[in-house]
Amino acid sequence: MSRDFQQTHENLLLCAQKHFLEYGFERASIREICKDAHVTNGAFYNHFDDKEALFGALVEPVVQEVKAIYEASVNEHIELAKTDDLKSLWKLSEETLSVIIEYIYEHFDVFRLLLMRAEGTRYSSFLDDVVCLETRVTLKFFAELKSRGIQVRELAEEEWHILLHAYFASLAEVVMHNFPKEAALRYVHTLASFFNSGWQTVLEI
Repeated sequence: MSRDFQQTHENLLLCAQKHFLEYGFERASIREICKDAHVTNGAFYNHFDDKEALFGALVEPVVQEVKAIYEASVNEHIELAKTDDLKSLWKLSEETLSVIIEYIYEHFDVFRLLLMRAEGTRYSSFLDDVVCLETRVTLKFFAELKSRGIQVRELAEEEWHILLHAYFASLAEVVMHNFPKEAALRYVHTLASFFNSGWQTVLEI
């Protein structure tokens, strides 16, 4: 890949992020993005198949990393469950939340795209996709607890989805309302205390 090609590619991404943030996916124009990037419309298609591919190039790496963070987290929780140290599970959940907040603020504009500007793309269901992922890994985690003889109240998968959606919608507020990072990190402790108490009551553990 030539240096000029790479620079043009990066410039298109930079300009696209600005336009998507301002106008959203549906209202953003390839023509205006190209104009801002000083690239012809024809040259654009040397880099991206279409507008959605351009949007995907901005957000897909973060989507994949979010999945990796959750998979690593559930593995940590499962390993900790094997020690029967249930009190430490709630501490680990709060630590995981802090990791997520740090990651969000490293890629804040991309999360704004995913949560607020993705209508019209396959990423418009990002929050619900995260909830579905968390529902699956949560059920896997509690199956591990039950296999060790730890009694956990049974919840329907739909109940888990509702509760976890409330949890992640609360977390999304830091992005949607543009909270400063310091405030978000404080908010995490409140969120963790609120939901951890709720989980323990609902699950009777």
